Amino acid sequence: DASRAPSIAPNIAGVSKSAAVYPRLGDARVTKMALTLVTYPGNFRAFKALIAAEYAGVEIAVKDVPAGSAPAGSPTNKVPILETPQGPIFESNAIARYVARLRKDCDLYGRTFYESALVDSWIDFCAHELELPCTLWVYPIIGYMPFQAAAYAKAKAHVETALKALDAHLLDKTYVVGDAVTLADITLASALVYPAKLAMDKAFRAQFPNVFRWFDLCVHQPQFVAVIGDVALAETEMTPEGAPPAAKPAKKEKKAQEPSKKEKKAAKAPPADEPPKPKKVEHPLKVLDKEKPSAMVGDVWKKTYKNNPPAVWNKELW
Repeated sequence: DASRAPSIAPNIAGVSKSAAVYPRLGDARVTKMALTLVTYPGNFRAFKALIAAEYAGVEIAVKDVPAGSAPAGSPTNKVPILETPQGPIFESNAIARYVARLRKDCDLYGRTFYESALVDSWIDFCAHELELPCTLWVYPIIGYMPFQAAAYAKAKAHVETALKALDAHLLDKTYVVGDAVTLADITLASALVYPAKLAMDKAFRAQFPNVFRWFDLCVHQPQFVAVIGDVALAETEMTPEGAPPAAKPAKKEKKAQEPSKKEKKAAKAPPADEPPKPKKVEHPLKVLDKEKPSAMVGDVWKKTYKNNPPAVWNKELW
């Protein structure tokens, strides 16, 4: 039940509207409609519609409700719900699609029918392959559901499989569809916000360089920042309550007793009948450094000569 998830990032609490204008719209006016998004604070499913509204220049009022409440307007009594003049809209992806289509000139749904179909493909991919396993991975960490080792491990493996597919897709692409942010980028990035902050440590992220290059680009866009704030990536994976502690690295076996210093010295000493090695002869000009050391440093001379025009190194060196 997504409506009962606890608040773990009350970033949208108290937000009265989402009204920044997408840069490509120039001086286009902000679209004003009587739209109210009902959700609990920090709901990642609400991020999608609010970020889309930032790009589309659509004002949306946010009405916070306590986690676990069951507001009217949805057959399942779950949030988010978008209240519109025509009536309520439920399910987060349907709400995000509605908002993205309010302004066709911002291209959030692609510029062609084909691109629109690709956007829908990736939204469905996110819903089935990423959102569900991400919640099963993160919810035990935040205490929303009890830890079950098998389900936890399976969810994490499922996320890895989904990210491999996304990483391969992004190998030669800046954005998921086309050459600008679309609802596909918004939906996928929103699903990854909390896993990236709480569970995906450096070692995990290193497996998917293209995904997290793209993710970093998205979450630093002003339209994303206006809704989700700063996304600090996890240094280590948080452990859910009830999970066994992380296995400590095995201790190294004690080395065999090393010989004493005297024994080492005796072993290194040359045999009595071995003639002494000839003493290394110093270069004849070495005495100049001892009696009249030069103030010139070779490395400094090379760097100055290499990195500067003659007018500079002539002045510095002579």
